[in-house]
Amino acid sequence: MDRTPDGSETGGGGMPPLDLRVARLEDGLADLKTLLRTIEAKLGAMDTKLSALDTKLSTVAESVAEMRGRLPQSPTWVQLIVALIATWGAGAATVGSNFRLGIR
Repeated sequence: MDRTPDGSETGGGGMPPLDLRVARLEDGLADLKTLLRTIEAKLGAMDTKLSALDTKLSTVAESVAEMRGRLPQSPTWVQLIVALIATWGAGAATVGSNFRLGIR
C-alpha cells in the first residue's frame, strides 16, 4: 500500500487521497482566477482602444466619401493637356495674326 507524507495509507492504486487532489485543484483554480483577472483587464484596455479606433475609422470613412464626391468634379490629365494645347494654340494664332496684320 502507498503511504502519504503523514503516514496514512492511500488505499493502494498509487492515487493520492481525495483531500490532496482537491487541494491541488483549488491551487490550480486560484491560478486560473488570477489569469482570468489579467485577461479581463487586458480585454478592457483593448475595448477602449477599439472604441478609439472606431472613431478614427469613422473620420477616415467620411474623408474618403468627401474625396469620392469631389473626384468626378476635378479635371483629368487629358482635359488639362487639351486646355494647355488650346491655350498655346490661341496664343500662337494671336501672334500669327499680329505678324500678318503688321502689328508689332
